[in-house]
Amino acid sequence: MLERYIIFTGRPNAGKSTTIRALTGVKVPIGKKPGTTKKINKYQISKDLYLVDMPGYGRKLGAHRNSEDRTKDKILKFIEKEADNIVVAIHVFNINTFIETERRLARKVFISIDIELVQYIAENVGEVPFVAANKIDKGKEQDIMENMDAFLYGVTDGDPEAAVDYVFPISAKKKVGIGQLKSRLVQKLGEKGYTNPFRDVRNRKMNYRD
Repeated sequence: MLERYIIFTGRPNAGKSTTIRALTGVKVPIGKKPGTTKKINKYQISKDLYLVDMPGYGRKLGAHRNSEDRTKDKILKFIEKEADNIVVAIHVFNINTFIETERRLARKVFISIDIELVQYIAENVGEVPFVAANKIDKGKEQDIMENMDAFLYGVTDGDPEAAVDYVFPISAKKKVGIGQLKSRLVQKLGEKGYTNPFRDVRNRKMNYRD
């Protein structure tokens, strides 16, 4: 049977696992340190629909550069190979550290990893992923707004209004904004033929093998 996927991507420590739990009810592992998810893990949530929890995309403390590069390659390869089978993609990023992270990367002449991954998913899957701008409870409102403006400007090439339908400010830990994102996610899945897919989550974990 052909498998279909809901994929979750994000940098290490973006709160991806907490977002998955709050949004879908799938009990993926949550750790106190970045890098809890080390492999591409699949969780069956209906007959042919699987939630895919990707490992963190980017630098993480204590990890060897070669290991990080291999992980990034696996993530990009999965997205490219399974593009036609990806029903919905959700990218999670830390809204509080976006500008700081972007400046560090810019000094090394790198594009923002969050923008790079959102655009890569859009190019391969043919649809812009939902974006969960996580950890809005962790910073000052003014700082969050500045980070959000910078992200929107970058991801839309200077047209922030274009992102109104797919960027959602949330706090996964406190479940702020989760309802709106879940409503859009369920709506999108319904359009693809999956009605209330999280009602009977099986939570059966399988490591992805290409």
